[in-house]
Amino acid sequence: MDKGIALKILKEHTFKTIGCTDPIAAGLAAARAYKEIGGDIKRIVVIMDKNVYKDAISVGIPGTMRSGLALAVALSVLYGNPDDGLELLKGINKDNIQAAEEFAKSHEICFGLKENVNGIYVEATVETSNGQARALIRNSHGNIVEVCVNGEVKNSYAINENISDPVMALKNISDVTIDDILQFVQEVDIQDIDFLLDGVRVNLNASEMGEKERAGLGTGAFYSELIRDGILSDDIINNIKRRVGAAADARMAGIDVPIFGCFGSGNHGITLFITMGMMGRHLKADREQLARALAVALLVVGIIKTRTGILTPHCGCSVAAGTGAAAGIAYMLGGSSSQIRNAVHLMMANLTGMICDGAKYGCSLKMVTAAGTAVESAYLAMKGVQVPGNNGVVGYTLGKTMDNLRTITEKGMGNVDMAVLDILLNL
Repeated sequence: MDKGIALKILKEHTFKTIGCTDPIAAGLAAARAYKEIGGDIKRIVVIMDKNVYKDAISVGIPGTMRSGLALAVALSVLYGNPDDGLELLKGINKDNIQAAEEFAKSHEICFGLKENVNGIYVEATVETSNGQARALIRNSHGNIVEVCVNGEVKNSYAINENISDPVMALKNISDVTIDDILQFVQEVDIQDIDFLLDGVRVNLNASEMGEKERAGLGTGAFYSELIRDGILSDDIINNIKRRVGAAADARMAGIDVPIFGCFGSGNHGITLFITMGMMGRHLKADREQLARALAVALLVVGIIKTRTGILTPHCGCSVAAGTGAAAGIAYMLGGSSSQIRNAVHLMMANLTGMICDGAKYGCSLKMVTAAGTAVESAYLAMKGVQVPGNNGVVGYTLGKTMDNLRTITEKGMGNVDMAVLDILLNL
């Protein structure tokens, strides 16, 4: 495995964000368009791909403890600074929220679906007393590739070459094996990957906030009560579920707290980094051991994403982040290449069918399931449990399993996103 490519993937596919990226992407595009045109706003239209649209409808807006796409756009054009990218709503207050709610009621803010487009697509058009401006986001939630003002393309916002199609960039590792990953992880300088440890710190902090505030579904807080009351045992798996659930609660409810994400998703990052970080503490792994295990986990997620894409009809926290965590835990447990592969296959045999029905409070439930199953799968693999080849979605090799996952994603679940979107738009 090429060291440069591996490090590039680890750095480009991990990031810090505040709140859910999908409503913020809609707000960012609208804010950028409005900043370029100015004037009195008459109408705002935002067009999104099915995945962004699905994930933006019900989730909390960071810093507001409220949800709603119209509110996210209103806050962004009135008070957001598009130069801050996905953190454009930092520092908003209650007065801003109230004013934005009134703005959303008195102005026309419309949303639509961009069909037959691959990858992330957000296009915002703002009509004002000065004319019309349009901003387009592609490939990554914060990547504005073009701004047009009254029909003229702004050269300063021409295509951003720094962020290419994230799936195309991952093609370099589509044939990578567990052995290849292990060789890279064993040889890489720890200083090149120790930034991954920030993910554990940042996301555990979000977990503490979610549990304290009893936000969202209150999953993390209620897990604490169930453990305290003796309903659930006070063990590592239930405590990992508690911490993952609490961080998910914080993010989905819209608490203004940073999250360290991976592969386009803050929830992926919560699932992977908290599960791995808690297991690292449990196993008394040192910083170097944990950093190398995180690299294993993230590169496994990268292989999965070469087959499924970044945004998926199935729950990526389970199928991707949870599976990566299982591989990373098996590595921390001293697992061999075959045992790590078996941990991946156990996850694939278990949770592949879990659908993504949009970003919302209920994501915490799926994430705690993914986290707990990841730990169990790693330990089962270490005990010698393995799913036989050609057993459902699991193939004889990791590559074949990944190819089968592509078939399930594209053919078996091809209409799931549209079905979910139809439900969400007709609630």
